[in-house]
Amino acid sequence: MAATFRAVIPFPAALLAFAALGSCGGDGGSNAGSGAKSGPGAPTAQASRLFPDNFKGVCSGASVSAATAYDRAATAHKALYFATHRDDFTDRSSSLPDDWTVRFSPNSDAFRAIDLVVCARRTAARQVKICDEYQNDGRATQNSVRWHTATYELSVREARTGRKLAETTVEATNSDCPMFMSFRSDSETVDAYASLSDSAVADFLRPHITR
Repeated sequence: MAATFRAVIPFPAALLAFAALGSCGGDGGSNAGSGAKSGPGAPTAQASRLFPDNFKGVCSGASVSAATAYDRAATAHKALYFATHRDDFTDRSSSLPDDWTVRFSPNSDAFRAIDLVVCARRTAARQVKICDEYQNDGRATQNSVRWHTATYELSVREARTGRKLAETTVEATNSDCPMFMSFRSDSETVDAYASLSDSAVADFLRPHITR
């Protein structure tokens, strides 16, 4: 199996595309895992801890019984954010305001504080351009990206029950080519999709997370 490599559009073609890094849906790139694997010597308590991947199923109506119960009257809430990646969801919580989410802590079960999950499910896409001129270590390749704008179903759910609290449809219209993209050969063409802006997600989630 060919190794995956990361190609780049060189300057100046990438100048405008640089702003698109946060707008790439990731379907063709690589994503770091958010959980931790426990080995034979890992503490038993580690296995019972919650990680972002435990909440991914909430986007499909699953429940996380160990999560914090949602109380609408509470003065603050903590959320995770997942968006479509290929045929699954990927954790995009780092794009939320810091005080709206939690970070992993080796000394506590931080993700038990999560009571909301916001989900961006891609429901439609339209190809708008072909992106090329990618290089691998300064060498020109034949790689290209079929870039799409996309429609997303944006929803917010209770983490403990999976119950949907609100839903809307939002368009991701960024048409800038991604500066970086991963390929498995120097002639591969891949699909990639615009993702929702951080501000669009925050505007939707704000009424449910702040008082």
